[in-house]
Amino acid sequence: MTALEMSTRHGETCPLDTTLNILNGKWKSIILCRLMNHELRYSELLRSLPGCTRRMLSLQLLQLEHDQIIKKEIDSSFIPIKTSYHLTELGQSLVPIIQAMDNWGANYIKTLNKKKSSNAIVR
Repeated sequence: MTALEMSTRHGETCPLDTTLNILNGKWKSIILCRLMNHELRYSELLRSLPGCTRRMLSLQLLQLEHDQIIKKEIDSSFIPIKTSYHLTELGQSLVPIIQAMDNWGANYIKTLNKKKSSNAIVR
């Protein structure tokens, strides 16, 4: 089921839920970050994701492909066959959103760490 098909909640279509469904998954956000600047082969992606199994990577890539966020390219002129992935035009349009979310997360962490350290000093 694609993110679009899952985007109806509360009896209405919710664009925010659609976006969150696309990004929802343990490895999807980092996969998208890896593909922001250039295409990568499957093996390169796998090596760049310590702790991610081949099966999990394949599932996450398949979901992103079904949601038309990434494109899988197969070049059979290579031995072994070269399989690579890159962002589609829709995927590229997610880049500023992902960067904004990353910035927000960095500020959130910084703010909470400041509060945590100031609370430790007060005690």
